[in-house]
Amino acid sequence: MNTTGSDRLARRVPLVHAQARRTLRLSLSLGLIAVATAVAGEARWVPMHLFLSGAVVLAISGTSQLFTVTWSTAPAPLDGWASAQRWTIALGAIGVVASRRGDAPEAVVGLAGTLYVFGLVLLGVLLASTAARGRKRRFDPAVATYLGAVAFGLIGVALGVRMAVDGPHTSLRSAHLVANLLGLVGLVVGGTLPYFAATVGRSRMSGHATTRRLWCLASWQAAALSGATTALAVGTPRAAAAALVGYATGIAAVIALLPRPSRRQLRWAGPRLVALWTGAAWWAMAVIVAARAASRAEPLLADRWLVVLVVAGYGQILWGSLAYLLPMLRGGGPERLAAGFASTRSWFGLAAINSAGIATAVGLPRIAGAALAAATIDATWRAARAGTSRPSVPVHPEGSVPMTASRRQPLTRYLDPRTMNKHCAGQDRPADRKGGPP
Repeated sequence: MNTTGSDRLARRVPLVHAQARRTLRLSLSLGLIAVATAVAGEARWVPMHLFLSGAVVLAISGTSQLFTVTWSTAPAPLDGWASAQRWTIALGAIGVVASRRGDAPEAVVGLAGTLYVFGLVLLGVLLASTAARGRKRRFDPAVATYLGAVAFGLIGVALGVRMAVDGPHTSLRSAHLVANLLGLVGLVVGGTLPYFAATVGRSRMSGHATTRRLWCLASWQAAALSGATTALAVGTPRAAAAALVGYATGIAAVIALLPRPSRRQLRWAGPRLVALWTGAAWWAMAVIVAARAASRAEPLLADRWLVVLVVAGYGQILWGSLAYLLPMLRGGGPERLAAGFASTRSWFGLAAINSAGIATAVGLPRIAGAALAAATIDATWRAARAGTSRPSVPVHPEGSVPMTASRRQPLTRYLDPRTMNKHCAGQDRPADRKGGPP
């Protein structure tokens, strides 16, 4: 369907929602594949790479484009480019793992890696071009962290290629992990949380989260990561330890800039909001442990703390985010939206994820595995109940979907900049003041 720029701006929310749904479905699929390989007893790097470079980066791709379009009031990317971006990431991630696992020729591994790099570069281009056409500038700090994350992702790929050529030296492996885990993933998480936590909790952004402070925080984290990655790559781990302490301080600042939830907001948002806080705490704890290892010239995140960071840190934040995004993206009216939020509300899942994190941290792998399996089964069941497809609606003869009042509300209420601006100004709707699902 061909649409003009003005049409894409007017219909930016339903268009980018449709793109995000497709990307998140693919992300969930790769996440399940990663879990299946772990259960099958594959070497740890196989499920880790599938989950991080596949499922997590796909989730980052979909949500970063979603937030950039809605928060910046910009036209949605063309469907063809969005589709190319998601599939190059997915096929590249699967191709790298499969070719390495099967001892394929270096040319095959290189082809898969090139495809993955193209997906990262394309993500950066789509984000930059979308933000440049946006009408709102308040959310530029978040967009800047997304672009910085893509840059660190490319650095991580380059370090991975060097390891493949020169061998898996400890310093290169640590630099590779920092660039990918704390850069590509961490910058997106840190840049999004101050805004997204307010959306999940139906609250105003924290009064401390000024645009100037958010810019300073984004710059601080990027500088700390640059210092840590460079120091590790050149073999000066103690300098890297100092940089990682600075990065952990930045995570503490991110947590300090989150809006303090009221009892009413906790009652409504429940586990999906708590997951953002506890996941950020695990993230900070893992970075502190990594800094301690660097100060002793030991490998970073070499053992159980890598699993802690991935499962209890980023995995928990992703879990809480999807518990909000899946019902919101499927829309279908207030009743369907409320039912979706009820489907993904799981205190059991929250407890299982944190139990897995604690058990892993203290060295109880069997308990950690059982808790993680329980969390995965619960999350899969709830995601299937919530669904990721919109209800069928009649299509306008010219190709556009008519937006009735009952359907328009869930599309624009929860991520549209107008909602965010009202949150920031304290203009809560009457329904929000009453509490309960919207």
